[in-house]
Amino acid sequence: MKLNFSTKIISKVFLYSILLLITSCNSSEFKSDAQVVETTNVQVSNNPEVVNTNNVQTSKATQSDDGLEQIARRLIELYDNKNCKEFFNAFPNTFEKFNQLYGYDDETGARRLFSQTEHIPYFFKCSEVSDRERLEKVIRIGINGKWDADSIGEFQLLAHLLIKDHPKEAKETLNNLPDERAASFWYFLFDSPHPNDKQNVLSFKLMQSALGKDSRQSKLLAEQFQKLRDSDDGHGR
Repeated sequence: MKLNFSTKIISKVFLYSILLLITSCNSSEFKSDAQVVETTNVQVSNNPEVVNTNNVQTSKATQSDDGLEQIARRLIELYDNKNCKEFFNAFPNTFEKFNQLYGYDDETGARRLFSQTEHIPYFFKCSEVSDRERLEKVIRIGINGKWDADSIGEFQLLAHLLIKDHPKEAKETLNNLPDERAASFWYFLFDSPHPNDKQNVLSFKLMQSALGKDSRQSKLLAEQFQKLRDSDDGHGR
């Protein structure tokens, strides 16, 4: 009986020791995991270089949209008040901005001023602006431009007429630009769904004659017009 009692005591002590060891290990692992989580949280929250790029991109897009909306409202107000000088000054200076205001996007639809087609001739007819000043701005807008219908097409047509009526001043303005930028303007001026159309070819010949066939701008025009003709697959754009 004594032996059995001692054996029981020893067995209980042994089992108790094992339980303590298991509990201790589990507790250590739990603390270790908790420290990892806590440390990770501290590193993320205190790292000044971590930036949420999605929020930054959204913020920039919102600021851009707000800026365009302000310009659009300003142009509508100036047109309604028939203040053509200020309207001319507020009019976009680049093709990108012009397209963002008056163009059409196949995915998002009409831009803010797409339906304000009366703005385009108003810009060209402002009597308070000199021909030289108008030429310079029209050329700036045309650089990197691409043909499209509606307002962009009307701007291109009126720009064409302006250059044809003032070829000397147009050459002087374009000669002050690098050839790459001047060539880009000529590309825009003759860009169309059908570059090989007979009327388009005739317009090219008349413009080349007005510029002087041996002039620098005439040669740049000829290069760009040939590029457009080579890209014509006969199906339009």
